[in-house]
Amino acid sequence: MKRLTLLLTTLLLLAAGTVSADNRIISLNGDITEYIFALEAEDQLVAVDATSDWPEAANDVPNIGYAGQLSAEALLSHDPNIVIANELASPPEVLEQLSETGVEVVMVTNETSLDIPFENLEVIAQITGKEDKAEELAAQLQADLDAAAAAADDLEYSPRVLFLYLGSTQMQFAGGVDVPSNLMITAAGGVDAGAEAGFTGYQPFTPEAVVVAEPDVLLITQRGLDAMGDVDAVFEIQGIAETPAGLNRNIIVFDDNYLLTFGLRTGEALQDLTAELAKLQP
Repeated sequence: MKRLTLLLTTLLLLAAGTVSADNRIISLNGDITEYIFALEAEDQLVAVDATSDWPEAANDVPNIGYAGQLSAEALLSHDPNIVIANELASPPEVLEQLSETGVEVVMVTNETSLDIPFENLEVIAQITGKEDKAEELAAQLQADLDAAAAAADDLEYSPRVLFLYLGSTQMQFAGGVDVPSNLMITAAGGVDAGAEAGFTGYQPFTPEAVVVAEPDVLLITQRGLDAMGDVDAVFEIQGIAETPAGLNRNIIVFDDNYLLTFGLRTGEALQDLTAELAKLQP
């Protein structure tokens, strides 16, 4: 129901005339920024959030910081007429303040689904007036996803993969069902060891739970690796050394947005993840 409400709200905004050659857009998520650049509409961007680090040129756009700590004053200082966000943007009161000043706030979804990139691409293409370019991008995305599915089907063995969300040496969680890592692991041809161990979302874990999960390989993000300091620190997490992944020092490191955000690069990310899993074939 939330997803339907967001879509209807967006369509109403578009019908009301949001599309304009004079768009001044603030993007409040890295995947939104990627869509805008891929659509060749970056001239409509006036600011982005802290997760907007791809493509490289996004780093040259004024940055408002993390979308989870919004300030109406900071956003309005860029004189936007459109703000594109998802459910992670907070506090919601700030978005309400923007609406009250006449800024169009368009919400896209960050749900865990391979359909999401197509839906969000369509919405952002309508806002930026780049529908023709969107058709080209959607076709390429579908081709990438099809290639990824074929590669996953070709795996003769499905390695057990444990995703670790590492915020620091003290903030450590294992991924399970209902989070992006689960869909990425299974779509790439792996077995989600965290999901099989009973984890839901990102949960704290005990050494015993990690051992029971029996992962063949650990999957982490670059930000998580940076938080830990180095790969050795990851393998020193209690319980990890007793798993097949720890004994064989098998680890895969992906950029955060590349792995966990469903966008135009998701097909490529799945192909890359499958290629890494293929290296573990017995």
